[in-house]
Amino acid sequence: MIEQQKRKPIGILLKEKGIINEEHIKFALMEQKISAERFGEILEHLGFITQYDVATTLSEQENIPFLDVDEVLPGKKELQLFNKNICLKNVFLPISIEGNEISIVLADLFNLENIVQLITRQTGLRPVLHIGEENKIINAISANYYFLENPIESQIDKEISLLKLDIEHARGYDKFIHLILQYAVKMRATDIHFRPMEKSLSIAFRIDGVMHAVLIAPNDLLRAISSLKMKSGIDIAEQRLPQDGRFSETILNNDYEFRVSTIVTEYGENVVIRVLSVSSSVMGLSQLGFYEEDVNQVEDIFNEPFGIVLLTGPTGSGKSTTLFAGIRCLDLMKKNVITVENPIEYRIPLLRQTQVNTKAGYTFANAIRYFLRHDPDVILVGEIRDQETAGTAISASSTGHLVLSTLHTNSAIGSISRLKDLGVNSFLIADSLLGIVSQRLVRKICPNCKEGYKPGNEEKEYLGDMNIEVLFRGTSCEVCGGTGYLGRTLIYEILKVDKNMAVMIDKNEPLDAITGYAVKHGFHDIFSICCRKVIEGVTTVDECKRVIGKMRI
Repeated sequence: MIEQQKRKPIGILLKEKGIINEEHIKFALMEQKISAERFGEILEHLGFITQYDVATTLSEQENIPFLDVDEVLPGKKELQLFNKNICLKNVFLPISIEGNEISIVLADLFNLENIVQLITRQTGLRPVLHIGEENKIINAISANYYFLENPIESQIDKEISLLKLDIEHARGYDKFIHLILQYAVKMRATDIHFRPMEKSLSIAFRIDGVMHAVLIAPNDLLRAISSLKMKSGIDIAEQRLPQDGRFSETILNNDYEFRVSTIVTEYGENVVIRVLSVSSSVMGLSQLGFYEEDVNQVEDIFNEPFGIVLLTGPTGSGKSTTLFAGIRCLDLMKKNVITVENPIEYRIPLLRQTQVNTKAGYTFANAIRYFLRHDPDVILVGEIRDQETAGTAISASSTGHLVLSTLHTNSAIGSISRLKDLGVNSFLIADSLLGIVSQRLVRKICPNCKEGYKPGNEEKEYLGDMNIEVLFRGTSCEVCGGTGYLGRTLIYEILKVDKNMAVMIDKNEPLDAITGYAVKHGFHDIFSICCRKVIEGVTTVDECKRVIGKMRI
């Protein structure tokens, strides 16, 4: 470990690593004169760096291993060794104890000696250090200590009991709803489902892409749906038609936006709530799961001066996240980037970000027309979903602008047919299309309960390699909630459109011919990437089958 007096400032380390340059530093210093924030915080707020960049850079410099806080669950015994405020003040989190050692993840290395002394004095144990992302550590401290003192499951049970006893309906449902939202955040849910049944109300969470039933409540609690509608600005008197709304709330010191949608079913109104963190940070392409050689491909496509780049996949496959990860590889100091989104999920000050407002007549299509008067270099369109948006996006890309957008298709090659279905002429597609990234998300094997096993012939046949001797799976543990999986990673395919492929598109050649040409020139489909990740022990055959299926391989 490097002596404290010899440590280089983080800005210098990041510059040496090529993450920022001198122009970024100068701009951040000018901003610092106005905001008086820490230099590293300014670089992050401007979108030049992420806390992952800082943590991994410090990890390499100090030779202290990096730890993703999302992949660990601190033990109750370990948490009770320290006061929550001490952990927050010094930004460290105790993880586990083995023998006379205690594993700690921290972010502030400039106060390292004092933290080590504090831990040793408090516990009598030798600290084993890891470096993590500061915001994740702070969030983990707040959440773990809160739920240690306030077990969420028992709080929900208690509130349900009180609501059942409330015969006169004097008790409101705000606390119950807030507890469900807290539970969802704790479980890392992306969606909350309120599902009326014949004799009960089922509440389910979508976690890592899979639905999990978490609560069955009595029918009396169906009134919670009316409270949710009111909270979301939805007409509570209308119980015949689907409706949409939204609301914001602070959960454990973090701001969230909740998008609410209702449909009418046989047993009452079904409600789905999408959970969006307002403070979500933009990740790098390699963090998302792209292999290094493919990161270079995607960066090359995003750095073209004009044309259109498409991210495709089903709803919830991480298209917007990849789009913004790609924007990070642009030189935002030298480009005017304007966006129209619905809603704004990632906030980057150097972008000119706008949000769709259908009531005011501000849609994806007419936003592009307005943008052309604002001297743009790059135009980001949240989604191409109709003929008008497709036409204006292609038109903008054909007039010297780089257009980035998303499209709902099942494959990269299929995007060509989809654009034709939306009324775009083949010669315009050929002239403007730069590349397509089609993607899905698969669950990763939990690192805490991961084990090897000897695969059967069926699995070997599925993967196309009868010589595989070992594969991996999760056995289930407390950290992953008994699922054997923790977190998700990308599987993807990248189609780069070169001159020869553009000619094939212009001539309306069959998709099979275009696919054959792409494969000859290095194209790897999404199934091959998934198989690679199975063999490497990142995910499992079962997960590959769940996401891609068995019939289309």
